[in-house]
Amino acid sequence: MSTQHMIPLWSAGALTVLWLCLLFKVSRNKIAAKDYQGFWLAILSWPLLLSSELWQLVGGASPWLAAAAVVAMPLLLAGIYRNLLAMLWRKPKLALWPFYAAGIGLLVLVAIQGGLHGSDWQQWPGFAPLGEPLSYWAVYLSCLIAAFLFLYISIVLIEQLQQYHHELPLQVVDTEMYHIKGLSGASGFAVGMAFCLAIVVAAVAFGFLPLTFWLAWFHLGLALTTLVLLAQLSRAHRPSPSPFDHYAMSAAPKMSQSTAQALLKRAEAAVISQKAYKEIGLTLAVFAERAGMSASDICLALLAGKKTHFRGFIYQYRMKYAKQVLMGSDTKLDSVTKRLKLGTNGTASRSFLKYLESRR
Repeated sequence: MSTQHMIPLWSAGALTVLWLCLLFKVSRNKIAAKDYQGFWLAILSWPLLLSSELWQLVGGASPWLAAAAVVAMPLLLAGIYRNLLAMLWRKPKLALWPFYAAGIGLLVLVAIQGGLHGSDWQQWPGFAPLGEPLSYWAVYLSCLIAAFLFLYISIVLIEQLQQYHHELPLQVVDTEMYHIKGLSGASGFAVGMAFCLAIVVAAVAFGFLPLTFWLAWFHLGLALTTLVLLAQLSRAHRPSPSPFDHYAMSAAPKMSQSTAQALLKRAEAAVISQKAYKEIGLTLAVFAERAGMSASDICLALLAGKKTHFRGFIYQYRMKYAKQVLMGSDTKLDSVTKRLKLGTNGTASRSFLKYLESRR
């Protein structure tokens, strides 16, 4: 084999070694991702993306494996999608139709490829025709479907993460503890890579890019990007799945002031009895369960009655408690702000002064 042919094969071997290291790390460490639906489906189906290159690396050659690598893409992406949504929402609403449609479409295209080009497959190193889009339309179309499915799901992942972080103050007090770091950047990288891969396939199909082993590089691009996503999913995140009934949340403006005030009185009594303002990392789901109330009802009442969210509601009590501690002892401000997670000294000082001025 030529060096040009061996480079993608060696790269496939290197990525597989990295995947084995990730698999070993996940199996040895207790991480939350292992408990979510879809994680094992995604991580165990990943090697299928490089099945053709790995088989060539050990001296074999099978064009069917190259086709199977593209067909495996919906399976892998479905696992990543299910994993992330299970992290973000207690009752995720999964839209699985794109995976079924893409999977069935790719299977049909692979069958068409075998029927139309079965005699040609063995003549294409790495199963990579060049040009002639009308003759080899099934090959190019299957790759474009895989690339555009990857692009679509990556955009969905970014949107879900943005919505989760936007709603965090509604359901947790210390939002920085529940941020999911790294995944937004990995999803953005996936969007860029998927777009580039689609352009490469189109350029090869129309003869603008005479890259002989383009399909091997296409597989490598998919494998590298999904491996980055899996590595980010396997980090020790501390997500707080949303406890809300989002259909009920849309009824927030309709809640009467009397109902909101009644719910707020119960919530305020629960804050005092539980001393919830002292608890670092408190979530609305935990608070509501202890108070015997609905998390959605508390959130709706806060929005309707106080025009604030759960984080702001608890912070009011933390400021009151900080005032009592500081007025009744010689405790330094930095120790109180650190203990109550009130931010930096400057931020806490300004917030505390504003609070004292509002109470005059």
